[in-house]
Amino acid sequence: MDDLLGQFFVSLAGRDKSMICTVVGTTEDEGYVLIADGKLRKVESPKKKKLKHLKPIDCEKLSQEKLTNRFIREAINEYKENNEAV
Repeated sequence: MDDLLGQFFVSLAGRDKSMICTVVGTTEDEGYVLIADGKLRKVESPKKKKLKHLKPIDCEKLSQEKLTNRFIREAINEYKENNEAV
C-alpha cells in the first residue's frame, strides 16, 4: 500500500464527502489509509479512511518528501483550477 502515498483521491462517503485529499500514510489495518488535505486535515493529524470510500484522481502523485500541508494545499488548488477550466 506504500505505492498509494502521495496519490490524490476524492472522498465518496462520510463527513468529508467530495473533498479532495491525498494519502499521507498507511495503517496496520488492511483496507485503510491515512488522508490529509493540508487545510482541515493536517499531515500531523490525518484521518483514517477506508479505501473503498475513496475514488482515485488521475493526476500526478506527490513525492513522499513533499507531503507537507502547504504543498498539498497548493497541489489541490492547482488541480481544481486546471479542471474548472476544462
